[in-house]
Amino acid sequence: MEGYSRKLVEFCCSKALIDMCSELEETIDDGSFIRFTFDMMLAWEMPTSAEEEIHGESLANEKENEKVVSEMPQEQDDIPLFYSDILPFLVSHKPSAGEDAFLWLSTIVHLVADVVNGRFTFETLTAPTENRLHFPAYNLFLKEIIKCIKHLQKQETPTGVDMADDEVILHVEGTASSQRVVRHIGGASWPGRLTLTNYALYFEESGVISYKDAIKLNLSEDFEQSIKPAATGPWGAPLFDKAIFYESSEL
Repeated sequence: MEGYSRKLVEFCCSKALIDMCSELEETIDDGSFIRFTFDMMLAWEMPTSAEEEIHGESLANEKENEKVVSEMPQEQDDIPLFYSDILPFLVSHKPSAGEDAFLWLSTIVHLVADVVNGRFTFETLTAPTENRLHFPAYNLFLKEIIKCIKHLQKQETPTGVDMADDEVILHVEGTASSQRVVRHIGGASWPGRLTLTNYALYFEESGVISYKDAIKLNLSEDFEQSIKPAATGPWGAPLFDKAIFYESSEL
C-alpha cells in the first residue's frame, strides 16, 4: 500500500509541477514554488496516514524528552550567537524532510541539486538540525540559488563563441566584481576573463578596450585530458596556489 501511495504522490506532484512551470517566474518570485516543492518532500516521505501517525508519536516523545531536559538548570553563558546555533530552536517540532525525499525531489527539480552532489548538499543544509531539512534552511538555500542564476543569466557570452542551445554559464571570474585571472604559459602571462559552462572552459585575453576572442577548452568531449589544482606564477614560479593546470592531447 505504501508503494502505491508514494507512486500516486509522485504522479500528482509531476502533474502539478508541469502546470506551475507555465508561470515559473511568477511562482518563484511570490515564494509559492519553494513552498510547494518543500510540501512535495513532506508528502513523498509520508504518503499514508499510518506513517503520519508514527511521525506524530515520534514528535510527542521528543517533546516529552525536551521537557525533562528544560527542567534541568542551564548555564547562562551557553547562549547561541550564530544563526546555525539557534536554528534547531527555531524549527523545533516543525515539519521536516529526510535525505531520501530531498534526493527524490532533486531528480525532478534540478534547481534543488544534481545527482552527483545531492547527498553532500543535504548534509550541509541539515548539519545543525540532525539530518532533517526544515523549511527556513530550504527557503534560504533556494533563494540564494535563484539569485545566483539570475546573476549568471546577465553575464556576457564569451567573445567570438557560439554557445550550444543547451549550454549555460555556471561561473565567471576575472570581471570587475570577481577575482583577477591570469593565464601563464612558461614565462608569458595574459590577464583576462574565465568563463565556465556545462560544456567548456573559456579564457578571453584582455585587450585595450575589450576582450579578444575566447580560447575554448572543451570539457565534454571524450578525449585524453586532465585538470588539477596547481600553484603557478610568472616564469612558472609556484607563487599562487589558486590555479588550475589543464593538459590535453588536442592542444
